[in-house]
Amino acid sequence: MSTTELDASSGPFVAGVVSATLVGAAVFGYGLLLVPASVLGGVWVASIGLSLVLSALFATERVGDRLGLSAADRRTLSLSFAVLAVVLLVAFVVVNFASVEPGVTETSG
Repeated sequence: MSTTELDASSGPFVAGVVSATLVGAAVFGYGLLLVPASVLGGVWVASIGLSLVLSALFATERVGDRLGLSAADRRTLSLSFAVLAVVLLVAFVVVNFASVEPGVTETSG
């Protein structure tokens, strides 16, 4: 039994790379917009977007050929940056959830 890899010219692969790149770029840009309000939060969100963009780019043959990477190295780098993006996202949610305290509503009157 042999396994086949996704061809880089196949429609779903290209659509996935393009959508991951666009979403990553949007998240990166949103992170940069957050920097004036919170430097740590903005850099954190921007790093999530950058990790997603790098994951998508390393999945392409063009970047792999330009950097002299084998298919296995491209797969490893792409998966590594995708995992990094997920870890950063989960950590961001956990830290923000932990920092929100249940508030007591005060009314004056």
